[in-house]
Amino acid sequence: MQRRKFTKEISTVLAGVSLVGAISEAEECQNIRNRVPKTDTHVHLFDLDYLTYSWLDRAPEINRSFDLKDFRDATRKANVTKILFMESGADAGQGVKEASKVQALAAKEKRIKGIIARLDLQKGKKATPELEQLIQLDLLRGVRCGFPKEAHLSNDFADGLALLREHNLTFDLLLSPDRMEGATKLAAKFPDNTFILDHIGNPDIKNNRIAEWKAGIKQLSAIPNINCKISGVITRVGKGWSLSDIKPYVAFVIKQFGMNRLVYGGDWPVVLRGGSYLSWARAFETLTDDLSPDAQQKIYHENANRIYNL
Repeated sequence: MQRRKFTKEISTVLAGVSLVGAISEAEECQNIRNRVPKTDTHVHLFDLDYLTYSWLDRAPEINRSFDLKDFRDATRKANVTKILFMESGADAGQGVKEASKVQALAAKEKRIKGIIARLDLQKGKKATPELEQLIQLDLLRGVRCGFPKEAHLSNDFADGLALLREHNLTFDLLLSPDRMEGATKLAAKFPDNTFILDHIGNPDIKNNRIAEWKAGIKQLSAIPNINCKISGVITRVGKGWSLSDIKPYVAFVIKQFGMNRLVYGGDWPVVLRGGSYLSWARAFETLTDDLSPDAQQKIYHENANRIYNL
């Protein structure tokens, strides 16, 4: 029965190939076979009428509001079953306002299972009042902020991480390769905190500058409480990327971090700077196609559900 259903699905898809010439037969067959659900651990939403995002002035192609409808439309064929909202770079002082809005949106979008809010850990213990507001949100799972080059030497940053541990909150590391050594030293001092490296550490894929990034990934992956998010990859190349451009980088983090510390992230809508959401989702599926079914389940959703407590 299942085989007949599968054959019928393939026939239906292939019947339309001549009408949609950009979709290959092999690609459509792969799309049908790959039914592993994804937990997307990196979803931004922009509301330019409610919050200010100065950084978007440097990204004109996405400098507009993106709401839940935009996300639903973009991910309709990507099999995303859970969403973790990631703070979206709103200007300083707007972290509670942004997170509170997303908490309210979750009533409309049941897939939103967690929120990573903005909280400036450089304030140290002075961040306590803001954190106390954030922990009133039942979807709060962690925080993110900028990572200064000397963060590993900062007593205030250390105090901020201690606050997170007290409330069992994760910390997403937004790094460039030159900050990886410092992040490694800092995470090693806080073995009870959970860290997640965003965007595989933002390697300079476009210029194929891989040596410093590889060294940093080796250091980070040696710390057991650091996880890695496979996201933001095609953005590092831009329009016109190919699988051969990104495969060595994704393969390297898979090798270094192993099957239990990797999660998927769509990086909506920043992903549009490199292509469509679906093009990245399909690339991710292709790059992980050789993994065992158990490994795919872990990387696609099980690790994320455990690491972020979704």
